[in-house]
Amino acid sequence: MTNTPGKLEIHYFDGWAALYIDGQLDGNSVGDEHIAEERAFGLLGVKQVYDSAFMRGQNQRAGVAPTLDDVAAYRQDRETRAADAAEKRKEAERLLADAAALEAQDRRG
Repeated sequence: MTNTPGKLEIHYFDGWAALYIDGQLDGNSVGDEHIAEERAFGLLGVKQVYDSAFMRGQNQRAGVAPTLDDVAAYRQDRETRAADAAEKRKEAERLLADAAALEAQDRRG
């Protein structure tokens, strides 16, 4: 019987893939999707994750998250940034509406 790792995950983005074995990046399995898949399917127990968080906002091999904790941290930061941006857009809409109301007063005399 083979000794298989406890947990495998493959993360995918834009043709890239990275295999994590027990939460650590398997450096020989980063690249085209088939590389990581062949390695993982050979080991069994694969969880496939289709999300760009493992790339941490860039597209270079050297920038791939080294651990799943890093992936989760990036994902959380990304969600926080998205929420902040949405809040700023909402505030900008309010300010634009206020500015339009002030301009409308000027047109009325």
